[in-house]
Amino acid sequence: MVMSTSVVLVICSLTVLFGAMSRMESTKPLFSTLGMSELVSAPVSRRMLVGTLASISGGMLASVWVWVIQRQSIIGSTTLCAPSSGCAQALSSQSMNTIPFSNLDFGLFFVLMFSILAFLALTIHLEPTWSKAAGFLSWGRTIGGISTLVSVWMTITHLLMVDDSPAICPICIVLLVANIVTMMQFNLLLASHSDGSWNSN
Repeated sequence: MVMSTSVVLVICSLTVLFGAMSRMESTKPLFSTLGMSELVSAPVSRRMLVGTLASISGGMLASVWVWVIQRQSIIGSTTLCAPSSGCAQALSSQSMNTIPFSNLDFGLFFVLMFSILAFLALTIHLEPTWSKAAGFLSWGRTIGGISTLVSVWMTITHLLMVDDSPAICPICIVLLVANIVTMMQFNLLLASHSDGSWNSN
């Protein structure tokens, strides 16, 4: 794997992992270390919102990288992964890397999805007591669910249908995990908002 892709893979993995763990008490010192000490005593939902934004950021970076590799592969070769690597094998086939019944690349689709999810999560983060927060959380869960289903389909395609399958693309696996974590975070946040624990520590 090319060095730049390896660095992106590590960054994406760490941000998604942070997002997944943001709800745990053990991450409170990490929030202080990152300069967000006000969140240590804030309700769990506020830390989860920051965690959701982190997993969205990791997913967005992975999506952009996948999209760039796909675009480079169309013109003949990519400089972002070795020709014999799993990501080159998985992302080199244009016909196998588009949303079914459309001509939309997987990478571009996920860029669009994570952009919408970032808007929803950031809006709630800035106004956690807003009266329409539950609606935004519900939309986030739904969009996250759709995005997760597409990422599962992408993974199945790479493992079973492309030439030289199974083709294991590490950045695509991180993208799948980012989708799952983001959907689960929105689901937990909606449950917290619905059961009255939104403002509890």
